[in-house]
Amino acid sequence: MDINGQDMRAALACLAEAGRVTRVEGSVDTEFELAAVLAQCPGRSAVLFEQVNGYAMPVVGNLVDRTNFALACGIPATLEASLRYITRGIEQPIAPVVIADAPCREVVITQEIDVAKTIPVTTFFEREAGAYISAGIIVAKDPETGKRNVSMNRLLVLGPDTLMIGMSPSHHLHRLKEKADKLGKPLEVSIALGNHPAVLVAANAYVDLGFDEFDIAGGMLGEPLQLSAGVSVDVEAPAGAEIVIEAEFIPGEMYEEGLVSEFHGMYVDYGKSPLLRVKAITHRVNPYYQVILPGRYHEHFIIGALAIETTALRHIRAAVPGAKEAFITEGGMGRCHLVVSLSHPRAGEGQKAAFAAFAHCNLIKQVTIVDDDIRIDDPVDVEWAVAARMRADRDIFVVPGVRADRAEPLVKDGTVAKIGIIALREASALPKAEIPQAIMRRVQNEWDRYQVKTGTSVESHR
Repeated sequence: MDINGQDMRAALACLAEAGRVTRVEGSVDTEFELAAVLAQCPGRSAVLFEQVNGYAMPVVGNLVDRTNFALACGIPATLEASLRYITRGIEQPIAPVVIADAPCREVVITQEIDVAKTIPVTTFFEREAGAYISAGIIVAKDPETGKRNVSMNRLLVLGPDTLMIGMSPSHHLHRLKEKADKLGKPLEVSIALGNHPAVLVAANAYVDLGFDEFDIAGGMLGEPLQLSAGVSVDVEAPAGAEIVIEAEFIPGEMYEEGLVSEFHGMYVDYGKSPLLRVKAITHRVNPYYQVILPGRYHEHFIIGALAIETTALRHIRAAVPGAKEAFITEGGMGRCHLVVSLSHPRAGEGQKAAFAAFAHCNLIKQVTIVDDDIRIDDPVDVEWAVAARMRADRDIFVVPGVRADRAEPLVKDGTVAKIGIIALREASALPKAEIPQAIMRRVQNEWDRYQVKTGTSVESHR
């Protein structure tokens, strides 16, 4: 059952060693209280709830932020490193392998199924319809080609073996369901809970239908992701998952969800969504249940941002080869605001890069273009570039009526206005006043030699 550090437990071990796991020892309730504690835990460490009322199963939240992702994946905690790491997964994918005796199948439940009694499903926001599974990776197969599709979707628990699944008509999973409906057979899914951060980010990658996101996870990890065959469905799941729910769409049945929170932190009403019938639940012995706090909270932002900025950069580079880095801001809700740096841009390439970003992802609605001497993950440096290099009458453009995602908070008739901000230096720009970089690096590398102390009193000079 060795899964080579590909699971959530391996990630938690890395974070614990780095002092980035917060333990909540007091008991919490799954109805709002767990979410309230998770929302207010200081710092960006992972949170482990050891006592959840009514359950023996501990809960893990806040697993992924940018630093946690880097630690779990064994890479430097820099934007450059994460872009390179995720890009490697896309450009050098490694196909998964199916193994026997997977940890996720240690306990198998096929009779008297009751999702809410088995796992501590959480109620997050007061006007929502009920308790949601928020960290589920949904795996399905194209009913025509047999190719896997992996995504993340919210799941509302409606009964012991009934779930509502939220998905946009533009999502690949929706297209697979339509194919299955036309063929007259229900679409089967596996729902994996408790996964390694690399698997979570891969599941959110913006790639073409038919590109197996598990191949991307393997490319990121540098080895095949180990999967387990289903026990009641012909769909695989990560072998190291803590819990797997196997289900199939119920043909023709829909549920009026009502208000649900979105990434922008506001309620939306998407109307009716399809239902799933649960056929089996399997899990590890003594499993952990993973929660991603939805709405306007950082883990929800970061998982999407890591995936979007990487795939957006690849798309932009196809149009503007000098694109160096891309960064989705947290203030832009991990979806909407993109900053892109260009190396030695030619006239008009800033605008071209912005349009390429809009074309890649419907959610992106503001793109700021800067030179590669700007740290694009530093909001102060980006704002400096806008203040020092942008001429508003020339360098801001608005494109009305662009196709938008249904989750866009200001969407109207499926569209929204989008904005480009070009903050590139002119040939005649004043030169930046800088300390020599070689000296800066040497001082940084020899910092201990200076015996710098903070918070101490200053003695008078004699």
